[in-house]
Amino acid sequence: MNSEAEPEPVPSDSEVDQFAAVCNRVYSLMHRNRSSLTAATSGTEQLSESQLAIITRWPSTAPWRSGGWPSAHVSQPTATRALKQLETRGIVARGRISGDDRTVLVNLTTRGADEWHRASERMRAFQRRALARIPAERRAVIVAALAELGQAIDRTS
Repeated sequence: MNSEAEPEPVPSDSEVDQFAAVCNRVYSLMHRNRSSLTAATSGTEQLSESQLAIITRWPSTAPWRSGGWPSAHVSQPTATRALKQLETRGIVARGRISGDDRTVLVNLTTRGADEWHRASERMRAFQRRALARIPAERRAVIVAALAELGQAIDRTS
């Protein structure tokens, strides 16, 4: 008996086409809904999608070391620019550690914490509505499949 697992068959063009179509549709819908969330959360002083992506991933244990925030799926230059804009708008404040001029800490201000809570609540409500449309007995299977997809994409990129 061979202890090595049989390699998985190479997906057909048709399977790849179906996969790409579904992924593109999901990505497009998620992008559209993030844009709607951005507009609804920010009101007249709308946050950009990058700014919102950063503050919705802000940990409750701020401060962050500059450059050490969780992935917001934005490039480093975009994140740096977004943080500068957030600082200008009073959403975050930057400071230094005493005795370490190289390390910059970034904290949410009171206004930033309010924006974070508002954005998080709206995102959670949206996610709850979307998940509620999936039959309860299929939810865990879909979450597991999405986690597996994320891992597969991460391993191939």
